[in-house]
Amino acid sequence: MKVGPTNRADILKLYGIQQKQAGGKANKAEKDKYVADSFEPSAEIRELRGVKELLQMLSDVREDLVTRLRKEIEEGTYEPDSKQIAAGILRELRLDRRS
Repeated sequence: MKVGPTNRADILKLYGIQQKQAGGKANKAEKDKYVADSFEPSAEIRELRGVKELLQMLSDVREDLVTRLRKEIEEGTYEPDSKQIAAGILRELRLDRRS
């Protein structure tokens, strides 16, 4: 007389079920032993988060400057300062070399 499963797949399946049942009880007991970790950010971190949120609300485009320059260009009164442009280019080059 045969008792229980006879093929390998059935035996492995039953073994897996038994392991899960036994492991589930042990894992619950282990989990109950430990207190969960927690994290409370410092006042500085909360302040920095607030500053970051404010900065993200700012526009990347200075609308007043764009409006003024667009008007000057349309009227033909825009006269860029070549020395300021050259100084800006040199400043950018120096920054690029430092990186």
